[in-house]
Amino acid sequence: MQNNREKVLDKYQYVFFEEKKFYDSVNLHKINSFDLKVPNFFQDVNLCYLDLIGEVKNKKILDICCGKGILSYFFASKNADVIGIDLSEKHINFCKKESNRLRIKAKFFVMNAQIPEFEKNSFDIITGYRAIHHLPNLNLFFENCYRLLKPNGFIIFVEPLKKNPIVQFNRKYIAPNARTIYEHPLKMKDLKRAKLIFGNLEHYEYHLISPIAWVFKTKIKNKKIYKYIYKILNYLEKPFLNIKFLQPYCWQTVFKCQKQS
Repeated sequence: MQNNREKVLDKYQYVFFEEKKFYDSVNLHKINSFDLKVPNFFQDVNLCYLDLIGEVKNKKILDICCGKGILSYFFASKNADVIGIDLSEKHINFCKKESNRLRIKAKFFVMNAQIPEFEKNSFDIITGYRAIHHLPNLNLFFENCYRLLKPNGFIIFVEPLKKNPIVQFNRKYIAPNARTIYEHPLKMKDLKRAKLIFGNLEHYEYHLISPIAWVFKTKIKNKKIYKYIYKILNYLEKPFLNIKFLQPYCWQTVFKCQKQS
C-alpha cells in the first residue's frame, strides 16, 4: 500500500509542488470567527451543508485540505474528534497556533489529501470546503474515502462548479492570478464518479446569477451596491436552482455520499 501511495504521489508531484508553492505564499491572519451560520454571501450554501452533515458530537471527522482550519475549529467546538490535513506546512503550523489560541481541541497534520495516510474504517465523516478541486485524481480520492470511512460514514463537500459563465469570466479576465492553473472546478460528471463508488449521491446547487454581486463585493468594494444587488439576484435565482438543466451552471455545489453498512 505504501509503495502504491508513493507511486501515485510521484506521478502528480508537479501539481502538488505548484499548489504548495502558491498557498505557502498566502498571508495568514488571526481567525475572527469560525461560525458557519454567520450571514454572508455563502449563507444558503453553509446552511445546506450543516443540515446535511447533521449532529457531529463524538463523530470522528477528517477535514481535507483544511487551509486555515475554519471547518476544523467549528466542528471541534461542537465536540467532534477532528483531524485537519493540508499539504502546506505553513497552514498546518498556523492551524496549530490558532487552535491553541482559540482553545479548540483539534489535531493537524501535514499530509497529501490525494491519498490520506490513515487506516481503513477510521472516520465517520470526511469533509472539505472548496478543497477537492485542488486534487488531480478525484476518482482515486473517492475510492480512498470509501476505504477510510466507517460503515454508514459519509463524505460531504462544498465545491465550485466549472460552467458558471460569470465566474469563468472572473477567473479568466478579472482575477487570473488568484489560483493555480491546476485547480479544476468540478463538473457534474465528477459527482457521478462519487456516486458510482458509493452507490448514492445527494447534491444541491447554488449561485446561478448571484455571482454578479460577488464581483461587486470583491472588486468594486461598494458594500451598499453589493448588498442591494445580491438581495435582488438571490431572490430571482432561487426558483431556478432546482431545474436540472441549469444546475451545472451554478457556481457552488454541496454533495454527500454515504458508505453503506
